[in-house]
Amino acid sequence: MQLRKILGILTIVLFLVSAIIVVMFYVKVVPLDPDKNAQIEHGITDTFIFWAYILFFACAILAFLVFPLWSFVQQIIDNPKSVVKTLVVVAAVALVCIIAYALADGSFSSITDTLVETNETELKWSGAGLNALYISLGIAVLAVIYAEVAKKFN
Repeated sequence: MQLRKILGILTIVLFLVSAIIVVMFYVKVVPLDPDKNAQIEHGITDTFIFWAYILFFACAILAFLVFPLWSFVQQIIDNPKSVVKTLVVVAAVALVCIIAYALADGSFSSITDTLVETNETELKWSGAGLNALYISLGIAVLAVIYAEVAKKFN
């Protein structure tokens, strides 16, 4: 079955479930609750919020895991030589993350000591995230400068 056909069926199913939940809201069909006021106020709202969580996480999983892996596998099948470029980019990102983690300091400061209950591992990962951001920002600025300078000489 083609991916487009699967996505079409999935879209129709999600739309139908969403439509049923909307109809439940307008007809005021809600889960049974001994307190009728709480039933009307919270029952369908909880259903809406739960369904929103399901849709959000389903879309996030599809967008960040399934589709990239699917396109990567198709790329391997169609043009194996182009996979090398993708692997080089993945290796570069991994290298930036490793360098950022190595540069991270897990020590407590006066701010983290008084305001936040945390441990050294959390501080190390937070510092690694900030370092990765700074390294990526530096690489982006250098790439823009290089592109402009190279354009002037060409």
